[in-house]
Amino acid sequence: MPQLPSSAPKLNKVRILGILFGALLLMSALGVACARATPAEAEASAHLVVQFADDAAQVRPVSWSGELTRVQALELAGYDVVSDAEGEAICSIQGQGCPANDCFCADNLWAQGQWDGDDWNTDAWPPPAVAEGDVLAFRLGAQPDYSDWGLSGHLLDAPSYVAASEALAWLRTQQGDDGGYDDGFDPIGASVRSLLALGAAGHDPHAWGDPSLSHYLFDSEAERTRAYAQGSAAAAGKLAIAAQWAGLNPMDLAGLDLANEIEASFDPDMGAYGGGSGDTAWAVLGLYAMEQPIPAGVVAFFQDAQLDDGGWSWNELQSESEIQHTAIVIQSLLAAGAPPDGTVVSRALTLVHDAVNPDGGYPYQPSGDSDLGTTAAVVQALLSVGHKTNNGEALDAAHAYLLSMQQEDGSLEAWSPLYATQEVIPALMGRTFGPLPQGD
Repeated sequence: MPQLPSSAPKLNKVRILGILFGALLLMSALGVACARATPAEAEASAHLVVQFADDAAQVRPVSWSGELTRVQALELAGYDVVSDAEGEAICSIQGQGCPANDCFCADNLWAQGQWDGDDWNTDAWPPPAVAEGDVLAFRLGAQPDYSDWGLSGHLLDAPSYVAASEALAWLRTQQGDDGGYDDGFDPIGASVRSLLALGAAGHDPHAWGDPSLSHYLFDSEAERTRAYAQGSAAAAGKLAIAAQWAGLNPMDLAGLDLANEIEASFDPDMGAYGGGSGDTAWAVLGLYAMEQPIPAGVVAFFQDAQLDDGGWSWNELQSESEIQHTAIVIQSLLAAGAPPDGTVVSRALTLVHDAVNPDGGYPYQPSGDSDLGTTAAVVQALLSVGHKTNNGEALDAAHAYLLSMQQEDGSLEAWSPLYATQEVIPALMGRTFGPLPQGD
């Protein structure tokens, strides 16, 4: 018992003693109550991968406490989901599929499953409750005969999507108070790369930050965005892809029609856009993203500009090929209709394959150190010509290199983590700038 001051009046001593005894009783009661209370349930987390019929995959993290079904997980991630009466079979996601009263109509080609550590597994039925660390996938096939139904062989390995999700979470933390991104060089270019990255994973640029990335590029900095797009055919092409992926209209964007901007730079005598193969590659990819016609002459232009080793340098400014630019040109050639097994693409692929380093990465130029942006572009090129992670050793190794360079905070280790992370996210999502092979 605490000592009371001897000078305190007798009545005050009694009152003080009563207060102290009351406090002790209250503390005792609280202690018993705390001992009996159930500790707060730990929060669990998982990742969801959703791929629609256009081959565009999305990844979303979810966190929850208690029990969670797969349908509830999709709803928690913000998807509009319709399920059967038991809440197990997926009828539709975001309106793609079938109505609840006819869940298994001919348009319901949804497959669902989870990553088992080695492959996508669709066997578990009824679907088990979502557990800590799960990576679940939902994929809508495109063939009415169910010939492309399923997950395995159609999706990348789960660690790639998880890495993209963590990279996107880090990218969100780098957004400026104005809604844009600044890499120390060109904030508009850096913000367009971020738009590409979040678009690759299906995020809404209007909801990305407050103020949003969309507000920054197309409202507060609309004049600078227009100047960026009008500065080169390559810039216009990149912005067109980013806008298309992010659900914007690239033909009515901040007062620009990007299709017209690109076409204005075309030289029909050369079959090229802007200053050479760099501008032409991105211009063609931008037109492809907007589903605009691509002049047949660009394939001949690329073939004429191809260096002796099978590659290209940016706008023919160097005599030595650049692996990153060559990987982009491969995708542009495929978008322009060049056959993947034709001479021009085959020569370029040989250069790319021969440039691989022991760590699985690819250098910016042959014999250099592995570079994240280059390796990401190579991953996209390999996907474009028909490789998948379950049958392409080079693709497996390149993915492993990208994953090995991710830091605990989700960024990619490089001289500029922002630049590298932005460039790598589309590759981690399996999103290519050009077409994927039929049936992939």
